Amino acid sequence: MHRNIARAYDCLQDEHDRVRAACVQILSQNDKSLERELLRANLDDPKHHDEMLLYEERLSRPQRRRVLELNRYGRKLESIMAAVLRL
Repeated sequence: MHRNIARAYDCLQDEHDRVRAACVQILSQNDKSLERELLRANLDDPKHHDEMLLYEERLSRPQRRRVLELNRYGRKLESIMAAVLRL
């Protein structure tokens, strides 16, 4: 059973990474160096969150909506991952 839980957690983590990469790609607006910088940043750093908000303000309304949807989905994945860890 433990192996299945670990595999499920790894799959959720991979999906979370894909969602984050898609979000960063939208935020960077095809600037590859900025995309690399945002992907390498520490997720727990408040400065990184402020920087992400600045880039989000530059987006068009449909792009903002898409980023918001991706963020919601990412948060749902995080809550599921936390539940899996509690098992």
